[in-house]
Amino acid sequence: MSQPPRPDWDFDYRPATPPWPEVEGARDVIVAAAAQVPEPLLREALAARARLVSVREVLACPPLFWWRVHVAAPVAEEVFAEAFAAAGADVRYVTPASIGSQRWAPPFAPLRSKPSGSSWSPRPRTEGREPRDGGSWFLGAAGGGVDADRPITGTGAGTRLAVIDDDAAGAAALALDAELLVDLVAPPRAQAHGSLMVAWAVGAARAEPPFRGVAPDASPRLYLIPKPGLSVVSLPLAIVRAVRDGADAIVCATYVEGTWSPLFDDALAYAERCGRAGRGTVVVLPAGREASSPPGSVHASFTLSFGDPAADPRVVCVAPGGHRGGWFFYRDRKQRARPFANRGPSVRLLAPGDDVAYPLDPTGRLSHAESSGASAIAAGVAALVLAVNPTLRLRELIALLETTARDVDPAADPALAPFADLHDTRPSSLDADRHNAKHGYGALTASRACLAAADPVSWALVRIGEIAAARAFHELRARGSAPSAPAYSQDLARWMVRALVMDPRASHAARALVRHARLLSPHPRRREAFPGGALARQVALLLRGFLEGTAIGAPPPRLRREIFAHLDRIARRPSIEQ
Repeated sequence: MSQPPRPDWDFDYRPATPPWPEVEGARDVIVAAAAQVPEPLLREALAARARLVSVREVLACPPLFWWRVHVAAPVAEEVFAEAFAAAGADVRYVTPASIGSQRWAPPFAPLRSKPSGSSWSPRPRTEGREPRDGGSWFLGAAGGGVDADRPITGTGAGTRLAVIDDDAAGAAALALDAELLVDLVAPPRAQAHGSLMVAWAVGAARAEPPFRGVAPDASPRLYLIPKPGLSVVSLPLAIVRAVRDGADAIVCATYVEGTWSPLFDDALAYAERCGRAGRGTVVVLPAGREASSPPGSVHASFTLSFGDPAADPRVVCVAPGGHRGGWFFYRDRKQRARPFANRGPSVRLLAPGDDVAYPLDPTGRLSHAESSGASAIAAGVAALVLAVNPTLRLRELIALLETTARDVDPAADPALAPFADLHDTRPSSLDADRHNAKHGYGALTASRACLAAADPVSWALVRIGEIAAARAFHELRARGSAPSAPAYSQDLARWMVRALVMDPRASHAARALVRHARLLSPHPRRREAFPGGALARQVALLLRGFLEGTAIGAPPPRLRREIFAHLDRIARRPSIEQ
């Protein structure tokens, strides 16, 4: 009997790494407390109830308080709860320190104050040589590049980027704000992986010749953690520290498969709720490249596990793209095309991962960036967008990156043939929401994202696909030549973008306005068919809607006064269509 045809959205969806076993009664655990406790009292309380080997405070960053406790024999979670209660704090959860778990953390109490990054200095804008050919193709607009068009995107000045990695040979070539060790006594210098992540995202200013990355004026810090497999503590600890230090964006491209735990849940919740003075710090992770042939199949799965950290909805999960666009395939020894990344429902965006310039080598040789480099490049794009509009909240930033991404053809590029296995090219279609398991919602495009982030008119033009018009409007407004240039402030423009990104009514109204203008512009006489004042009324309704409240709330008082002034001006001059 013949098999029914396989749906276009289907592929061999089984992760390569087996799930970690759930462990009860571990001897090396992290106890998350609800408040800080004095160590002598805690040590005494634990020693009275268990065969205590050691206890050490791992994190005291309100509202997160983590203690690492070693006991000679496993004890029940209730024992830790009793000991911490005797020392003056409730226990939120207990989790193994070296084994992943699919448990999630209970919510923590809201902060009274927000963390700040006063010691992490932002950097001003600079100029430098930035080629767009050769290995620097990923900065350009051709093929699968991110189109870092500096007059539009800027250079990321004023933002802070944290790179978390487990090795950083060649770090001397980086102009780091700081290099910090997390659960390490010395920086690992065996491989250049972490240094490459910093360089592709920001640059290697002290390399010879200097190398400029996606956001060359973002201020980078490197957080070094132990090699994978030793614990599940170091990565979430590094995330919390980076957020507390003031990171706007965080990228971690080390091996994180199987390391989900309540600690990681806490770290992402802290980044979302406390980062950037409560606006939220974006965390970028790669899709990875774990592959195996599941039982009963001769095809490699290349599956991003739904239980891995990169699958969390608060994370921006990035897959690698090729030089020509589309998913990244490499040539094996038989010159057959093979993929270099995992795929799955949680993949959000595509960024360059093909051969790119190796920033630490003066010969200009190329290097496979893979999904690691793609995530670093994506973090650089996020920094560019946040530099253009620092008021964006995390959910608004992610929504803006998704909606401005360039569509990617899900069909395999015939120029890449022969393929080692045609199953590797699946899925071969886009869902109705534009998602594909290989490249998410599309390819990151820095110029589109920054145009949309900067101005509500540019946002509407980008959303309807009028990219050239959005660029032209941006240039006119930057020169003060656009009709809107004196009309509204930069602060109001940024707030309106936030509202348009999140509010369906306002979003539709703004796009209807620019569609109306597009239909009138080539045929001026069409204006005569519409009632006088119709356009003014539509603009006024959009502005009044902002005052009445949107999905992000009402504008602050200062911007409300500005909107009222615009409404008054429109009421006195209703013939703005002319």
